[in-house]
Amino acid sequence: MREYKISLDLPCSKKSLLRARWRTLEFARKHGFEKEADDITLAAEEALKNVIQHACPPDNKMHLEMVAKGDVMVVEVSDAGHGFNLEAYECKPHSPYDLCGRGIQIMRGLMDRVSIVSDTDGTVVRMEKKKRVEREDIREQSGG
Repeated sequence: MREYKISLDLPCSKKSLLRARWRTLEFARKHGFEKEADDITLAAEEALKNVIQHACPPDNKMHLEMVAKGDVMVVEVSDAGHGFNLEAYECKPHSPYDLCGRGIQIMRGLMDRVSIVSDTDGTVVRMEKKKRVEREDIREQSGG
């Protein structure tokens, strides 16, 4: 099974979000994730926004990596910022009406799997999305 990969080092700024959004949409669609492309793109954008708002590391860079292999697409956003206490964050309830603090919830709602590792060397957010199998696709595959 062939693996497709793209890596981007982006300046830690809001201007980078547009470039990242288009590259993510393009990559997802190009590699067969048309139905999932919007969810994947929004989740990646939320992770990048978190870097911009909370981490912006001394090197002023954030890293976006995408891998498509078979029916799974992996998106990884990382930075070399100061990190944060994930346990403390997850203990606080976040209302859908809060103006901030919902990014991780949004990522988890859009993606099939989200893992976050954060320490004093930075943060890595790894998200996975499987291709949706629609009922019509199942009928076509079974010959019905």
